Amino acid sequence: MDKKKLPVSLNIALTLRAIEHAFKKRIYGLNIDLSSDAFGILMIVYFQEDVIQQDIADMAKKDKSAVLKQIDILESKGLVQRQVNVQDRREKMIVITDEGRKIITEIIDRESEMFGVLSQGIEKCEMDAFLKVLFLLRDNAGKI
Repeated sequence: MDKKKLPVSLNIALTLRAIEHAFKKRIYGLNIDLSSDAFGILMIVYFQEDVIQQDIADMAKKDKSAVLKQIDILESKGLVQRQVNVQDRREKMIVITDEGRKIITEIIDRESEMFGVLSQGIEKCEMDAFLKVLFLLRDNAGKI
């Protein structure tokens, strides 16, 4: 199969699946019982301060009610908690707990090791160009 003849969208999808598979193998020993959606939301909460449900839905490109379900699951596992926004009491901030932070820190360490392996043979300038193109594709997709 000539991968160069496949559409760009299919190559992106296949690459993403391969990376997800490698990532799952990398974190298998951590015994983390989270769906990929819940994991993604936990990552957003970890990297974003003062985030509300709507912000998470916008970043994850998910329906607000689907995000609410995942937040409920994360909260029941003690990984996030809701806090009242002092600026607007109608809003609830989603905040990562110490347990959630511990899990994400372990995952980030393993992810970093994995990308060290995945990026073998790729020059820094090539990775920089790839990331630039990746960000442009994502930004342009948001305009559609």
